[in-house]
Amino acid sequence: MLVKVNSINKQEHKATVTLLDVDDLGSVIPIKDLRLRILPNDESLLQSLKSSSHAIIFTEGFNDEDDSTIISVMNLTDDELNHEKENMIKAANDFNPPSPE
Repeated sequence: MLVKVNSINKQEHKATVTLLDVDDLGSVIPIKDLRLRILPNDESLLQSLKSSSHAIIFTEGFNDEDDSTIISVMNLTDDELNHEKENMIKAANDFNPPSPE
């Protein structure tokens, strides 16, 4: 899932994130806030969450429910996020071609 990392509580092993979606026009839309568990003693996971404001995360349990556990993180730079937005616009245009006049 695509998320914006809002905060990390290392003592509680929790991350607060906002689940995001990209619409057909390439706008990033916040869907809902989630409070997810972080695997204890996984410093690489923790550092990945800290190093980027946007990320693609994979969870164990229900993907969009509070208290799911983050098991993997892929950081997104601003350029990568913009590239993903461009891909969504292209996919929407390919799916909905302009009507002939």
